[in-house]
Amino acid sequence: MRFPRRLILLPAVVLLAAAVDLPDEAPLPVAPPRTDAAASPAEPDGSADPRPSGRSDGSGAPADPDRAKDDEAPAPPEKKPDPIADAPPPEPLPEAEIAACEAELTRLGAVFMRLDPVEGEGGCGVPQPYDLPEPAPGVTLEPDTQLTCPAALATARWVRDVVQPSARALGDEVTLSGITHASTYVCRGRNGQPGAKISEHAKGNAVDIARFTFEGHEPLAIVPRQGKGDIEEAFQRAVQAGACLHFTTVLGPGSDAFHDDHLHLDMAGRRGGYRLCQ
Repeated sequence: MRFPRRLILLPAVVLLAAAVDLPDEAPLPVAPPRTDAAASPAEPDGSADPRPSGRSDGSGAPADPDRAKDDEAPAPPEKKPDPIADAPPPEPLPEAEIAACEAELTRLGAVFMRLDPVEGEGGCGVPQPYDLPEPAPGVTLEPDTQLTCPAALATARWVRDVVQPSARALGDEVTLSGITHASTYVCRGRNGQPGAKISEHAKGNAVDIARFTFEGHEPLAIVPRQGKGDIEEAFQRAVQAGACLHFTTVLGPGSDAFHDDHLHLDMAGRRGGYRLCQ
């Protein structure tokens, strides 16, 4: 008798299954490790991408670039030049030059006193300052001064050669009796402006004349007088112009707004002996 081929194969399959110890349940496929969708891919060498993917607080939110900038330490401000602090300190004059200066002051009849050195920051200071209470006999200079000897000598010569003769033009009985100054030594920049070049006042090398007093005439303050056409204008013009025979810088009314109320006289040294007269 012939059996169908299906029936012959079926017992063989049953016997083979019995010979192999199959597990009761096939194992589930193992899933690959779960990765954070926000994590950055590894670098080629296997290390993690060092670039931050979110805030440092672990919130996962994008970092705030403006906040990061605020957290950075600000760069130190660039130091600006300081004309006074950066200037070299004034050098004292040789004693032989000082002796010659004092001898000339004595010959002119000036009353003067050498003071203790004035020390200041940077380029400020007067190593050999002088008080000049009387630049000429019978003529006072107030308040007290702190001038270099050359500046004191220039003041005495100007008073004798320019101011006293000009005062006599105010009237036959008029004589100069006193001069009031606004400043001599002051540690500051030019015109008192921050950041300006160091002033000759900072070295005791300048005097600002504010007023003249007379016997036989009303006091005359330094003010703008251009165009008045009177003798007082003529006097002020004469003493301002004549000062440039003795000082290297003369500024006053008509120069600029800084000098409308005084005559600035100084001994600044310039190339070729140039004098600034305005």
